[in-house]
Amino acid sequence: MPKRIILIGADEPGLNGVLEYKRSHPDTEAVVLYPELNPLSEFSCMTLDRFLGHGIDFPENLRAYGIDTNKKIVRVRDNFNSQESELAYDVLIFASGSAPKQLDVPGEFLGGIFAVGDYEDAARLRAKEGVNVIVGNGMNVLMAASSLLTSQKGTIEVITRNGKSEDEPLSESLTTMVRHHLTELGVIFHDDDTLSAIEGKKKAERVVTDKQTIKDARVINASANVPVSYLAAEAGIELDQNGGIKVDASLRTSNPDIFACGSCASFVCPSCKHPIPGISIKNTERRQASVIASSLAGDSQDFTPPVFAYSIPLGDLRIAGAGLTLAQASKCGFSPMSATVVQFDRAHFMPDAELMTLELIFDSKTGRVLGIQGLGNSGDGLCGRISAVAAILASKPSVEDIANLEIAYSPPFASALDVLNTVGNVAENIMAGENEGINADEFDRIWDERENGECFFLDCREIGNAEPFIQRHPLHWNHIPQGEIARRITEIPQDRKIILLCNTGARSYEAQVTLKHAGFDDVANVDGGIAAIKQSGVKV
Repeated sequence: MPKRIILIGADEPGLNGVLEYKRSHPDTEAVVLYPELNPLSEFSCMTLDRFLGHGIDFPENLRAYGIDTNKKIVRVRDNFNSQESELAYDVLIFASGSAPKQLDVPGEFLGGIFAVGDYEDAARLRAKEGVNVIVGNGMNVLMAASSLLTSQKGTIEVITRNGKSEDEPLSESLTTMVRHHLTELGVIFHDDDTLSAIEGKKKAERVVTDKQTIKDARVINASANVPVSYLAAEAGIELDQNGGIKVDASLRTSNPDIFACGSCASFVCPSCKHPIPGISIKNTERRQASVIASSLAGDSQDFTPPVFAYSIPLGDLRIAGAGLTLAQASKCGFSPMSATVVQFDRAHFMPDAELMTLELIFDSKTGRVLGIQGLGNSGDGLCGRISAVAAILASKPSVEDIANLEIAYSPPFASALDVLNTVGNVAENIMAGENEGINADEFDRIWDERENGECFFLDCREIGNAEPFIQRHPLHWNHIPQGEIARRITEIPQDRKIILLCNTGARSYEAQVTLKHAGFDDVANVDGGIAAIKQSGVKV
């Protein structure tokens, strides 16, 4: 059993794991050392209050600057007098966390720049009068925007960083919907701007891009997180391509006497062995702590591979997901496809029924479900559907399993055919070649090119729904209700691509089946119908 445990950093899974172990091994010495080059806050009042009086030492003057794994020592430097010394360890735990990537522009170290790298950071963020400028991409931008929207002060503007973040939580089509929603709430996106500098005397006051200067600016760094793992790298411990410290099921690193946990660690995705950054799975930190305690005691409790389930409120909209996105699934070597459905989250006759959008990601060759994402106004309802799939993802469910998944039925909470079953059914139809869909972004591109005459746009709804579109676009917007298509089939040209639309995609799918049975080959159904088109901000 270890006599001295040294923690590098103070991420909570490490602290809680050591605390749990010390309850049955009170004589074990535990010391927390912050890395000498540390972008994170140190000695927070909350951390000290919870752990300092329980046998864990926080020497405020010492910082770790090196590790010798052969001698099992940590080299430390005294902050007060620069004196160097060594501390021996039996077990070393990296709990050094992660932080948003530096902005790498002049002025990035000015005061007043707030970093958002996790839910706790976002919870502390409050909007201020003037312009609140978020710089970054991926999950951190959404968390920052979520927090600022609750404050209702000043304006919110977003400068996206170059390139795609590893933690982009949504597919491109759902991202378009979310961005449209944020735009309607007043958020301004500067996608074509490149951050050049941050200016001010002692604190950030202006944001300079290659196209403009934003004055009276409060800066929020919401760039993708980078693990604080340089000490592990220098010690020869294996990292993943993003700098996360690789761990096994016991949270051991490539060195058997060294563990890692929390947001500096890199976990293995159960779907494809792709590395998952620890910052993405904060909801597993209590389980990580239990595994650390068990491993310290010599027991064999394995950490269940995470599926990256999350939920974020954005004003009156909530987004949630679990597993892989389309882009992540492609990177993992799958041949992914997606099914998108827009449907009421409960029985349609309930007065509080709201539309919910779900996108199911699956492998086109095997039908294996790889992930699910969605958005809707009913946060509890959305999270319930996502959690149902998250619970079985590690068991490699098929689209058929989702189509037949039993959902607790009651009109105030779910439809007889739940939206989750529907998206499974749509995925089955796509695999069978019966449903060929396009998303709202693809429809937008095709609609912009409508004058070339290559496509025939057919509204399958009743006249009351279709009439406003017919009046706006009499030359291009055609209308036959879905129930009349079979007997009016001669009104539809066979030498043009047919684009079918209805409110949510259900009736247009039935129309697609009818047309294909009649010999029409080039037919596309707009996934999610007019509802998805409106959610994406496409103008028709």
